[in-house]
Amino acid sequence: MAAPTRVLHVDDDPQFADLTATFLERQNSSLAVLTESTAAAALQRLRADDVDCIVSDHDLADTTGIDFLESVREEHPDLPFILFTGKGSEEVASRAISAGVTDYLQKEVGTDQYAILANRIENAVERSRSVRAARRRKRRLETLVSNLPGIVYRTRNEPGWPMESVDGECESLVGYAAEELESGDVAWGEDVLHPADREEAWAVVQRAIEREEPFECTYRVVTADGTVKWVWERGRVVDVGKEQSTDSDEDDSTTSRVLEEFITDVTESQAREQELERNERRFEAVFNDPNLLVGLLDPDGTVLDVNQTALQYVDLTRSESIGEAFESTPWWADGLQDDVERWVDAAAAGEYVEYEATHPTGDGEPIAVEGVFRPVRDEAGAVTALVVSARDVTERRKRERELQRQNDRLGEFAGFVSHDFQSPLSTARGRLELALETGDLDHVETALDAVERIDELRTDLASTLRSGEIIAERERIAVGDVIERVWATADPGAEASFSVAGSTRIEADPDAFHRLIENLVRNSVEHGGPNAEVRVGRLDGEDGFYYEDDGPGLDPTVREKIFLPGFSTKASRDGTGMGMASVRQIVLAHGWEIDVGDAETLDGARFEIRTG
Repeated sequence: MAAPTRVLHVDDDPQFADLTATFLERQNSSLAVLTESTAAAALQRLRADDVDCIVSDHDLADTTGIDFLESVREEHPDLPFILFTGKGSEEVASRAISAGVTDYLQKEVGTDQYAILANRIENAVERSRSVRAARRRKRRLETLVSNLPGIVYRTRNEPGWPMESVDGECESLVGYAAEELESGDVAWGEDVLHPADREEAWAVVQRAIEREEPFECTYRVVTADGTVKWVWERGRVVDVGKEQSTDSDEDDSTTSRVLEEFITDVTESQAREQELERNERRFEAVFNDPNLLVGLLDPDGTVLDVNQTALQYVDLTRSESIGEAFESTPWWADGLQDDVERWVDAAAAGEYVEYEATHPTGDGEPIAVEGVFRPVRDEAGAVTALVVSARDVTERRKRERELQRQNDRLGEFAGFVSHDFQSPLSTARGRLELALETGDLDHVETALDAVERIDELRTDLASTLRSGEIIAERERIAVGDVIERVWATADPGAEASFSVAGSTRIEADPDAFHRLIENLVRNSVEHGGPNAEVRVGRLDGEDGFYYEDDGPGLDPTVREKIFLPGFSTKASRDGTGMGMASVRQIVLAHGWEIDVGDAETLDGARFEIRTG
């Protein structure tokens, strides 16, 4: 139920005040009327209680209603104030208006006046609440727009897309000031949108409008200095009501359809996608690379094809190799067959498997190789084939291995942090979509928290890549405090819960430890669902803490694999297998140990992290 509207009625006649309160509450059950007989008492009540509206007589025992109004306005400039008095004159009305009265009503004989008064109260309070709500919405939207990496704008759905309003990082995105677009000096559809993309962008938007759906499109823009950028745009058509004419009794109110959209720079991600497409087109050339041993396998390990370079190392023809089990072919030295089977199984499960091996050759001089098993997926995410490639690294193995370890360390960290961006990005996008769909701006506040977390991760990534150190200076931090902050940012849902037993403090890099807990929480929510429960506490007799949940737990056969990059227990392709690998990396960087087993107080998995 909605909270009652609290009305403070001030009148020096207590009997009339009580009578007015009775009739007002009878007239409108949502009204709760408080009464005072003097302005001084009313001001004290106003400071002690929340009041939505004041109704006051003009002639009070200690002052006039106008003087009382002026005192109220000093502390509450927007509080509705209705002067309800039997002393009516143009002078009183004029002074009341000058002092900022909300409404003016003369007392009359009979009870009909209470219905009028109740209606005036309701209208005044509703207007006041609407004004306050509009101010809050404006303030929150301005804060949101100022933090978004792009622009938010409104445009008419016409050729050239003339813009009515532009907010955000307009100059940094396209080099034009917002005023230039709003005034029409620069037309988005003619001066900014790349000529080669105009027709397709227009078609995408019009199709979405016809289906009454939001639209998304990616296209190029030309900035003021001639730079070409790729941008991603999301928007929808909205109906905007025009003001009703006040010149006649006719209803001239109409609505116009405009587009409200968000645009952000995706030049870097678009370049990565284009590079991926180029790599796919180059596969045939790579397969025939004379410097690479390349084989194409069925997910069960059966050889489907091999290149000519690989055949040079064995006494085997191409036709003889096709259809054979890969681990049984002459490429592998004795004792490696079990390893090859394991690599095949891991790649068939979706892992990117790197390996080192010694290959026998026909002249008796083995070669050292470094290679990979790459899973090839179809559009549904299923692994349909495996590509195995290897390069002779015999002469430079030691030197390159050390260099590779250094590069992998930072490259893996960058991949983990990139993975950690997914949760706050998903939260921000989901909450913003909910705000657009429902109009509930509480979602915007959650989105802002997620945007702040993204900025923290970005800063942490940049600092680590500059210094080369995965963990920075350690501080003494409370595990429970970190859990609480992560839980709020991760936005796991109202039904999920966590509890912390006792107080556990550790010495750790705050940013790295925050990411560790984020990945554990995300893992619990992903596997435990919207009702996930998490418990954290101190390890008995040891330095460290445990983290456990009520999810499905972990099969003992996969516990050794969960910390491998790319390994995921999720059946769909949504699981990247990066989160738990990130946890292990942070644990090792601190010099700690981590074990996984069954939860003791819940039904899911338990992680024990020993810091001593």
